[in-house]
Amino acid sequence: MITLLMKLSYFNFWLRNIVVYLFFCLLGLIMVLVDGNHQIHEKGRFFHVVVNGGIMFAIAHIQVYIHNRFLYERFFGKQNLKYFLGTVSLFTSYFLINYFTPFSFVPNGDVITMSISIFLIYLIGLGFNYVHKNILDRNRRFLTDLLEKDDEIRHLKAQLNPHFLFNSLNNLYATALTDPTQTPDKILELSDLLRYQIESSKKERVPLYEEMDFIKKYLSYEQNRSPKLAISLTDKIVTNQLMLSPMLFMPFIENAIKYSSGTEKPTVSLFIGTDKQKLTFRIWNNYDPGRREFSGTNTGISNTKQRLQLMYNNKHELIITDSDDIHTVELTLVL
Repeated sequence: MITLLMKLSYFNFWLRNIVVYLFFCLLGLIMVLVDGNHQIHEKGRFFHVVVNGGIMFAIAHIQVYIHNRFLYERFFGKQNLKYFLGTVSLFTSYFLINYFTPFSFVPNGDVITMSISIFLIYLIGLGFNYVHKNILDRNRRFLTDLLEKDDEIRHLKAQLNPHFLFNSLNNLYATALTDPTQTPDKILELSDLLRYQIESSKKERVPLYEEMDFIKKYLSYEQNRSPKLAISLTDKIVTNQLMLSPMLFMPFIENAIKYSSGTEKPTVSLFIGTDKQKLTFRIWNNYDPGRREFSGTNTGISNTKQRLQLMYNNKHELIITDSDDIHTVELTLVL
């Protein structure tokens, strides 16, 4: 994706120069059309003027490029004599083209006027070169940041895979000890969950309806594994076509179930709602304050906070609160 962006962006040499060339050609055409006395208004002269103008701007573009790229950037301030001799040679060649061919910005002009016009073309081209360098540097910094963020997000997703698998294997181990006959069915259910988790982690965005299906299957899996666990899911979804980062809610859901399982009446309540551009995720669970600290590394929650910062920098709000024996997480995303 980023490679395609670079090919179709300001970094593309040919695309950049063609756009600049066409811009000046269009600007020149507008100027001569506005001039009521220009020969372009004479019968049968339009095509001739347009072709000559295109060649004239192409020559100017090439001259400016040679000066900026091969003389100014290489020799100015470093080997000034080479820069001076090269510029004089280039200027002379351009002057001769203007003087002896019809491709001149100052037709029928005297030597001084023609020389001044050529000097102004180089000067304007040099100004554009400085603007070009500034834009190029800013784009390069932007893409560098984008690549760094992309690598970081991939790293966080890679950590999420084993984290989810580790928790699931722990659940399977517990099931095998308490109810071995259910283990084969649990393995099948888990394989379905893991299949989606692995496939979705390869994508930057997934449809909301796919994420909802996964969450429902996971809650059913946990409900069957622990019958005393009371889980409720309420959804008010206006549209299922919204796209979001995959597995974004799972660390909060896993966390809620894990904390709640240490109580006499484990309870988890989940709400997911949307409007046209905003998604609200809310989950609360009860917990035993005396057993609040546990031995887990909390990797999932930490990674999710980093992913939110990277992917929804100024477009999310995460509120985590503890009140008495109730733990609440509320996440709002602008999609």
